[in-house]
Amino acid sequence: MKKYMKYLVLGLFAFTILGLASCEDPVAFDYIPEYAVEAYLLVDEPITGVMITKSQPVADSFVYESSIVRDAKVHIIRDQKDTLKLQFYPSERGGEYRLPDSSLLIQPSTRYDLLVVLADGKRVTGTTYTPKRVEWINPPRSVLQYPVDTINLIAPDSLSITWTPTDGISEYLIAITCLDTIGYGQYLDPPTLDSNRKIFRFFRRNPDSPRLRNLTLYGFFQGTKAPVVWTAFRWYGKHKLSIIAPDPNFLKWFKAGWGGNQYDYRLASVVGGLGVFASGSYVEKETFLLKNQE
Repeated sequence: MKKYMKYLVLGLFAFTILGLASCEDPVAFDYIPEYAVEAYLLVDEPITGVMITKSQPVADSFVYESSIVRDAKVHIIRDQKDTLKLQFYPSERGGEYRLPDSSLLIQPSTRYDLLVVLADGKRVTGTTYTPKRVEWINPPRSVLQYPVDTINLIAPDSLSITWTPTDGISEYLIAITCLDTIGYGQYLDPPTLDSNRKIFRFFRRNPDSPRLRNLTLYGFFQGTKAPVVWTAFRWYGKHKLSIIAPDPNFLKWFKAGWGGNQYDYRLASVVGGLGVFASGSYVEKETFLLKNQE
């Protein structure tokens, strides 16, 4: 009897669950996408590289091409009066919006507003104030000789660089990019057949780490003078060193990526979606790092 009572209780329980489930609303399968914007305005550069993407349902396989938004209406408003219409163009990243007139450059100390209207009627907006131009005071030397002893450097340090201060900006970004990881001897005078390679350092346990394959190393400084350390170079040969004066939107977004890989809505600079609408001015110079190791 107890055996049958157990089956009866289980049957009633299952029937009750099914009844409750039938009283609930049907499961919604309509997915509402979230839109993301990535837009940087650089002083004295044309308006390019504005990326608009959308999220995809977690139940579907992620397809990068499907995340690119190609039919948005994108406008940049300069000083709240001049409206510039951007157009979509294919690119290596899947597609971007840019201003067809590439002769119209971003101006310093200017307000720029972003207006994105999506096909479903959603709007994403943002505002940035471009910084003043930044200039070199003491640029990096054209040729740097990597010392045999990287601890006892000869004064004055050839890697000491300075640049002009920009009003309202206390933190600057620095970027060091290797322009050619293969070629080396072709840039010498006279040219040689020598090829480029990575710099060997005893304290790097895994020289093949994926992070060490990045062509650009970033950092930031609180001030307008920086001793560029030797460990910032991962290859010998041809490099480009850039100093960026970022607006607050740029700086917050950079630190978000620098400090972790989780999105923080408080560091976003657009309304109605995710992402960044930022600006900055920059100065750069090429330099060549000579080898010191066979």
